Amino acid sequence: MNRIFGNRRIVVMGMGKTGMALATFFKKTGAEVVISDCLPEDKLNDKLKTLRNLGISFETGGHKERTFLNADLVVMSPGVNPQMPILKKCESKGIPVIGELDLVAPLLTVPIIAVTGTNGKTTTTTIIGTLLRATGKEAWIGGNIGTPLVEAITKTNIDYIVAEVSSFQLETSNLFHPYVAICLNIDQDHLDRHSNLDAYVESKLKIAQNQTQQDWFIYDRDNPYIKPGLIKVASQKVSYGVASSGQEAFLKDGKIVVCLNERWEVKIEDLNLIGEHNYKNIMAALLTMQVLGCDFERIFPALKQISPLPHRLELVRSLNGVKFYNDSKATNVSATIAALKSLPRPVVLIAGGLSKGQNFLPLLPYLKKRAKALVLIGEATAEMAALAKQILPIFTASDMDQAVERAFELAKPDADVLLSPACASFDMFKDYKERGEIFKRAVYAL
Repeated sequence: MNRIFGNRRIVVMGMGKTGMALATFFKKTGAEVVISDCLPEDKLNDKLKTLRNLGISFETGGHKERTFLNADLVVMSPGVNPQMPILKKCESKGIPVIGELDLVAPLLTVPIIAVTGTNGKTTTTTIIGTLLRATGKEAWIGGNIGTPLVEAITKTNIDYIVAEVSSFQLETSNLFHPYVAICLNIDQDHLDRHSNLDAYVESKLKIAQNQTQQDWFIYDRDNPYIKPGLIKVASQKVSYGVASSGQEAFLKDGKIVVCLNERWEVKIEDLNLIGEHNYKNIMAALLTMQVLGCDFERIFPALKQISPLPHRLELVRSLNGVKFYNDSKATNVSATIAALKSLPRPVVLIAGGLSKGQNFLPLLPYLKKRAKALVLIGEATAEMAALAKQILPIFTASDMDQAVERAFELAKPDADVLLSPACASFDMFKDYKERGEIFKRAVYAL
């Protein structure tokens, strides 16, 4: 590793979790590394303390041209837009500009199982890793799920890398080559970053761009955005969906049926996860297990123990007959639709936030069918209210406490309360996790 990066001048762009991990990695290889961020110093105090302790140089408050044009290599964090002028200038000067996936791809030596999709990535990645460990395999779980993929480079004695990968990561990837690539679904999201829906779809399907006939591509046959791109996928294709026609996994008579190599059946009543979207996530995971030749008898007990991850249709509490569900991770319309379809009773929906350029119209039929009322917060309030005002009662709230109190009163006695915003959180909260935690605190304060 030192031979590759030692004494090279490397600029890491972005001080998020991945950027910090990249800078730390390069420092350990003996590279001359600088990490650059556009935020001012007073917004990065904790990270700067860590960098000083590690002896890593940094710059804040903007990206200095001199720093970048003196580099031998520039590595972007996933949140960095590759169209930024400073990056284009580096490329014009012949300075390589890459993302995390292309950095790690040549350095990882064990099979990679990579999961992408608009929704369900973290849940499916976690299920796959959990089931592999139940069979006695050593699985490293990370990527966009929380632990940067660069940290897998130095891990030893692992059998598989199970990595969640985002469109931001795949967008800049040319070398990434997973043995099993999974595309769970594609729908409108991140249109504030990608130029249009076609560009977003293209970035997702780059997960399979380097696969060969020895590899596997697992996908949702029901999703209309995946099918047109299959012609470019060279690997062995395996599909799943609600109906059984032409698929290797499907729902039938209250069971998940998987039949790629063997026939496995799982009663949905035996699972802690609810909703059609979660049953599809499980199909993708079980197909992966069949591709890898795993033993169902060892998998099944572990599968029954898997519960919803925090902020994903998480049951918070029941009060006076009203159940409160935290689905703060629903940061796009399709995720909120999945939540509305999953719950048995009508709901008062708490929604709103940053729209990310989405079209909210597909949400309306599900609001009409499943929602008793809509409580809106955040910047998208006016846009969502204008669309939905003809089909159900709409209320606004200035903060989460007020939204929860209003929703509780509206829900009694025959409905539940669902936080499933269909929007990003950054207008009012640090991230979806903070939004979900504040919702839970408000629920317990009732």
